[in-house]
Amino acid sequence: MPRPPAAPAPPLPRLFRCVLPWLRREWPMWGRLYALAGGNDARRFADMGVRNVVGKLHGYVMPLDLANWSERLSWSLARYHDLPLQLALQHVLRPGDCFVDIGANIGMVTLLARHLVGPSGHVMACEPNPRLRARLEDLVALNRLAGVELVAKALGEAPGTAELREFAGHTGWGSLAARGPDGAATTAVWQVPVVRGDDLLAAAPAGPMVVKIDVEGFEVPVLRGLQTTLAKRAPAVLVEVADAHQRRAGHSAAALRGELERLGYRGYELRTQRRLGFARRLQLVPLAAEVHGEIDALFLPQDGPLAARGLG
Repeated sequence: MPRPPAAPAPPLPRLFRCVLPWLRREWPMWGRLYALAGGNDARRFADMGVRNVVGKLHGYVMPLDLANWSERLSWSLARYHDLPLQLALQHVLRPGDCFVDIGANIGMVTLLARHLVGPSGHVMACEPNPRLRARLEDLVALNRLAGVELVAKALGEAPGTAELREFAGHTGWGSLAARGPDGAATTAVWQVPVVRGDDLLAAAPAGPMVVKIDVEGFEVPVLRGLQTTLAKRAPAVLVEVADAHQRRAGHSAAALRGELERLGYRGYELRTQRRLGFARRLQLVPLAAEVHGEIDALFLPQDGPLAARGLG
């Protein structure tokens, strides 16, 4: 018996539809318009379902759940909402490179990286959350992405298993830490396999490599399991630096930086600056002695393949 057609999704709020073209072009004050049109009101979008949008930075289709605040924002902008990170990817990645996405979530960074490295490059997306892994598989199939390898494992200092917790029902708050941000309640727990990054990447394609790490506080164990790769291949490392996340997992932002700086890496905070009132460009600001709040950072090696591009 044929499956009955899906019920049409409810229409977007009228004011939100009116401002959507402004949001997609990211004209000045788009953030205020987004809030004014109710973009931050989760109740208005609770029943809007999953909708597709073509990413304006890479051209791939992104199915996004409008009930989720971060996915709703990305759908409204037609790009992943974290702009500094994406500008940094455009700064460091070239066709043919190898990109390792540790904490791939729903694949927003994976898509841009695949576009930038091209058919001659390789992307490895590591995501242990089984719900997110299913979405990544669908994303790869939907966009017919060759050269994208999905790894259903967490990365850490030693191989084994660990408890992955999801907090407050938000996929972006998955962590191996026992406590969630701001005391958020645990809403799901999975036993997941853990592998050392050095073991995983031993057979990775040769050539320049870029690694992105966003694992909600477990960046230090990930880096400790990557010591051989960092020393021998000298990849650029994009990493979230947030002392509050680190402390929930028993580490610190200082320890995170130390794992890279002792190998000769130089750290930069990723910022943006509006150009001519419209487009934003990347700013690399040397990391301050102490990092307050939550930032995206780029750590560049002084030697290695990337230094030849002037990135060391």
